[in-house]
Amino acid sequence: MAKKPVGPQMILANCLREGRALFFGRDGAWHAEPALADVAEGDGLDALMAKARAFADANNVIDPVFIPAEQKDDHYYPAHIKHVMQAKGPSVRPDLGYQVSPDWERR
Repeated sequence: MAKKPVGPQMILANCLREGRALFFGRDGAWHAEPALADVAEGDGLDALMAKARAFADANNVIDPVFIPAEQKDDHYYPAHIKHVMQAKGPSVRPDLGYQVSPDWERR
């Protein structure tokens, strides 16, 4: 049996339509912006994943997983650089990735 994640966690998945990394939000929708992600820990993890898996079952996203979150200012963001880079998109061609957006660094 897998160990439960420790500390604050957010849910990351991939959008089947766009291939983009998305975060499960407080409003029950998926967002590219990690600051909009719902965060839970302890006993709240199972309920949060159940809501997120409903979208996976409807074939909107694939592979929802918990990732560690850390608080900065009033929002939570991915704690690990791997997930930060995954959310920002391709790094080999920044002229074609999500980085083209003027506010990509805030994501």
